Amino acid sequence: MLLFTGCKKNSSPVSAVIAKCKPVSEYTNLSGNAATYEYVYGTDGNISSLKKYIGGGYHVLADSLLVFYDHTERFTPGITMGSFNKVNTVFNANIFTGSPTRADISITLDGVEQRNYYTYSFSYDTKNRLAKISEQTNTVLNDLEYDLFIIYNDQNNVSELRYEATTGPRTVTVIAASGYDNKHTPFAGIINWPMLMHAGWASSDSEPLFTALSKNNPLGFEIPGWKRTITYAYNDNGFPVTRFSTNTTASATYSFEENFSCQCN
Repeated sequence: MLLFTGCKKNSSPVSAVIAKCKPVSEYTNLSGNAATYEYVYGTDGNISSLKKYIGGGYHVLADSLLVFYDHTERFTPGITMGSFNKVNTVFNANIFTGSPTRADISITLDGVEQRNYYTYSFSYDTKNRLAKISEQTNTVLNDLEYDLFIIYNDQNNVSELRYEATTGPRTVTVIAASGYDNKHTPFAGIINWPMLMHAGWASSDSEPLFTALSKNNPLGFEIPGWKRTITYAYNDNGFPVTRFSTNTTASATYSFEENFSCQCN
């Protein structure tokens, strides 16, 4: 794998395809994490806000994303012990016109800001695809840090996510995709969706990463100890409107679905 690091990268970002559809809302009934997301676009076609609602309806605002080219802020309501109520991200490049190589993230925890709590470094391959993400928490002693290596197949879909711990025991975790369909993802029309997605790089659910970084929709993946299988229902333009997922472990299975509403040209 050829990885490029170093100076600020000003080439084109992970571009959107010429897509007929973009998501305007998304709902998941995942147990314990049921939520509705709302996508709003500016006159330039780029996302201007991303909102997350919980509590069974739009009346409860749980998360809001305000995008100012190289700067994002995420909010959660109220101030509760041990909970983030603001996450501020500063990229070193405009995410709509360039490819950032660094992101500094500050958090406000119970009203107290901790600046540069997380630092992410991004490396790209010769096709300008994200190939490596490194996480550092310089202000947190004895914290687990890692490198995430992203391996692609010839169809520009992620075949493997490989996490290598860089602090503590040098563990390696490999999450392998089981296949893809031949349709565009719900986010194919959004420029640099990986930098905006509503999931972390080390999320316990890898689906958002496989989807954000791939051309087509994942049909499943396997993590040591469990696997997920995924099927889709599509609209007339070939974009997913429903995603059906089943998690399987040695002792149980659990199924849930996500629904997308799209605006199509």
